[in-house]
Amino acid sequence: MIRKNLTKIITMCFMAAFILGMANITAHAETVRETEPNDTMETAELILANYETPAQAVTGNRPGQYVVKGDTSQTDEDWFKVQLSAGTQYITCNGADFNFEIYDPNKTLLVYGSFIKGSGVSASPFNAPMAGTYYLKITGNRITSTEYIISIGGPTYYYAGCEVRLNTVTMANSRDGSSAFDLRAEDVLPDGAVVDSIVVDIGGSRNAKSVTARNLTSNNTISLMNYTWSKSGLVNLNMPLKGNWTVTYGYNKNVSFNPSITFQYVYPLTSTTVPNKIVISQ
Repeated sequence: MIRKNLTKIITMCFMAAFILGMANITAHAETVRETEPNDTMETAELILANYETPAQAVTGNRPGQYVVKGDTSQTDEDWFKVQLSAGTQYITCNGADFNFEIYDPNKTLLVYGSFIKGSGVSASPFNAPMAGTYYLKITGNRITSTEYIISIGGPTYYYAGCEVRLNTVTMANSRDGSSAFDLRAEDVLPDGAVVDSIVVDIGGSRNAKSVTARNLTSNNTISLMNYTWSKSGLVNLNMPLKGNWTVTYGYNKNVSFNPSITFQYVYPLTSTTVPNKIVISQ
């Protein structure tokens, strides 16, 4: 009998080895250095909004990503202006400690916050009440000058992995086997994550004659490649990782095995990064 709920058994954190900070993912993006004078709202430097996509994160070619690098201190204000659409927007932060303020098109303070270096790359969502020109002020937390890295607009996308360890499957009498699991309530997984690749381990490549993974949430069915039981290049299907899943194993012989399924996925950074590999067990 398959249990409906999953229990997280372990979260493995290899952040430094796998998940890259904004400073390391901008090789194919638009990256600019702040230009003085930009010390007042009136002299604010014009920048572009960040609007990358999950597919760009997979290929590494991010024409929609726009990153600003600069230097600031307690006595040096850096001002920027940017055109934003109405709705939820994000300021994504990296670098040394700094404070930020965001003003709406009426030049009224909309949101303010701080970035602390030890927290790693992080993003703060805010609501843009109208389309128009928004103003961003960056101020350092130290007397000496330190570097900051920011983007504003849509979220930055990251790549990570998740392994789900499934219950034992027994196949006999020419009957197919199956697994079912539901990731929709798994808070350890990031919201908005979409699957890019799937690999199913069945304990032996010939324990089944076929393996099919189905995302019931998006009604996508993926037939995996024979014997590698894998499929990649799925990001444009927009299959939610946090969905309801079934895996079907085509009968090949009488056998029992303990399967697992590994997803590589892309997710929008809306608060903080997640570990590069999360392991979940039924």
